[in-house]
Amino acid sequence: MDNDSELTSYDSISVEEYLAHIERPDSWNNLYERPSVLSHFPSFRGKNVLDIGVSSGFYTGYALAHGAEVTAIDISQAIIDRLTSQIQSPNLRLIGADITQPMPFLDSESFDYVICSLVLHYIKDWPPVLAELYRVMKRGGRLVISTHHPLNMYLYLKPKSYFDFKLVEDTWGERGPRPFNVHYYIRPLADTLRPIIQSKFKIVSIEEPLPDEKCNQVSPEIYKRLSERPGFLFIVLEK
Repeated sequence: MDNDSELTSYDSISVEEYLAHIERPDSWNNLYERPSVLSHFPSFRGKNVLDIGVSSGFYTGYALAHGAEVTAIDISQAIIDRLTSQIQSPNLRLIGADITQPMPFLDSESFDYVICSLVLHYIKDWPPVLAELYRVMKRGGRLVISTHHPLNMYLYLKPKSYFDFKLVEDTWGERGPRPFNVHYYIRPLADTLRPIIQSKFKIVSIEEPLPDEKCNQVSPEIYKRLSERPGFLFIVLEK
């Protein structure tokens, strides 16, 4: 499977089904990933923000509401069309594009913040993506990456070996009206961090956050699970 088909893995279902899965009140996105990502950005006011893999548009909407100018990219034209109809703002630029390819439509050193939320595990080869994000980021700019945690993937999928680096098929939405299949890569921690270390970025922090009390109030079950093993890995980088 090539990079293009990996990145469009959720186009085989309706956008609404996919978004219903990630926007559940008890989703890991709402209870765990989003608070963790936002904690690494001190203020959005007056910032130029790049949202990579815009998905539901949560980060795009949040940044706009807090005074930023936003460029949002997703490979799914259905996602872009949906957000175009939902968000009208002179401070928003929506682009349908494949981030595994060069992005000449983005100016060099133009973004203060880059958000790369739960995107990289759909991509096999990270260095070209990181190099392009480095190019478009301003000096002193910040990139926050969230991705599947290798330990959680090993415990959840139970591959033959923790050291497997391969494309897998998973079923999501089992609590919804219609489960659907997605494809993403699993890789050990060394293969996760190596391209980060070898990039030009300065590593600010690598985080395995615990869930907060709001998570416990909404879903004690999810709180317990995420308190025992990390769901996602968060990497904070600067230029």
